[in-house]
Amino acid sequence: MLHFIYNQLMRVLLPLMLIRLKRKSRKLPEYGIRWDERLGKKNIDVAPGGILFHVASLGEAISATPVIEAILAKYPKLPVTITSTTPTGSAQIKQTFADRVVHCYLPFDLPIIQRKFINQIQPNVLVLMETELWPNLIFHAKRINCRVMVMNARLSNKSAKGYKKLAKLTEQMMQRLDLVATQFADDAQRFAQLGCRPERIKITGNIKFDTRLSEKMQLQINQFSQNWRHTRPVWLAASTHEKEEEQILAAHKTLLAEHADLLLVLLPRHPDRFESVYELASEQFNCELKSECMGRLAQQTQVLVGDTLGEMAIYVSVADIVFVGGSLVATGGHNPFEAACQQKPIVYGPHVFNFEKSYQVLAQQQACAQVNNPAELANKIHELLTNPAQREQLANNAHNCQQKFQGATEQTVNLIENQLEIAIKTTKRGQPYTSYKASAYN
Repeated sequence: MLHFIYNQLMRVLLPLMLIRLKRKSRKLPEYGIRWDERLGKKNIDVAPGGILFHVASLGEAISATPVIEAILAKYPKLPVTITSTTPTGSAQIKQTFADRVVHCYLPFDLPIIQRKFINQIQPNVLVLMETELWPNLIFHAKRINCRVMVMNARLSNKSAKGYKKLAKLTEQMMQRLDLVATQFADDAQRFAQLGCRPERIKITGNIKFDTRLSEKMQLQINQFSQNWRHTRPVWLAASTHEKEEEQILAAHKTLLAEHADLLLVLLPRHPDRFESVYELASEQFNCELKSECMGRLAQQTQVLVGDTLGEMAIYVSVADIVFVGGSLVATGGHNPFEAACQQKPIVYGPHVFNFEKSYQVLAQQQACAQVNNPAELANKIHELLTNPAQREQLANNAHNCQQKFQGATEQTVNLIENQLEIAIKTTKRGQPYTSYKASAYN
């Protein structure tokens, strides 16, 4: 009954979801195109029997890349499809994998749409990233005997409470998961409490601990550094959100009183906010856009706004200190290991519930520093700028901590291979499907 209610609600919400996309397209035109994919109307040309990865957005796409690359290397003829829900995730997938995979947006989670989508792709294995749990997608994958796995699975207390409000629907969905590879023991416990079978849960660690620079990215950093001939101190505010930039700029204003040549690199999380953040910063500071300066900054520039995609590693490379955004506002924080892998000191705010355990591990290793407001942020940046030994120690601890907890990627790849082997032995693709008669799922 709950699944039936869920489907009726999704049908009612569909026009509102389309209106929301239309509104978002005013700032980011990519939201206004490729609706045929979101509505399951696009003909997807992919051979049956492959793997379908769903990675949602930019961060998940980056994190999943080493796993997908390993699968492509080991199974070069295996059909691989990757879906996302955001234009930034889509752009990252296209840039990284080009024509080595089939890519499209994940259709809305309505039963008739997901049934058609799964029938077209006919995957042997569906791999969902972190908490991308969609009842109809999972149901129709299982309807064709596809193995369903969640990799790098995480479940915060907040998310678990939300799922508990729909306990019966959640339990049905959890029972259909063949394998859940969780980041930490706390995540495993929450999945079990929501109905996932304990024997199907494996604790593999967080694949984001395995974040490293690819050869391509290292080459881009080297090329950029040839133009970046600045000896000024730099701090990076990465993946920032609305109402957070104001706090960061306030901290920067305080810092300039003591460090007149200090440069802030301000990198908003979402591309549709590049322009508004630039305008905000320009009201108080001499400001430039990264896309226009190409690294050749004027000496009077106080804030550089990062308005290019897929270049986080470049921004990190020029920074002396990295503040990880989404943490001074209740967004849940972002990946700190993009800074740790380049041996940079990490500063973050109090709201990191999406990466709670990761920051706990870093804190236990004295590998990061928490601040709670703009005044504390300014004080911590000042402290690190004036104390090179402390800055170096924090950076070394971050890098060593990351190295200590690596290995999740290899484990995850092995588990996906195992699911693929099981599927190949038990399933034949390319055969007609019998229609499922339960109206709740159609």
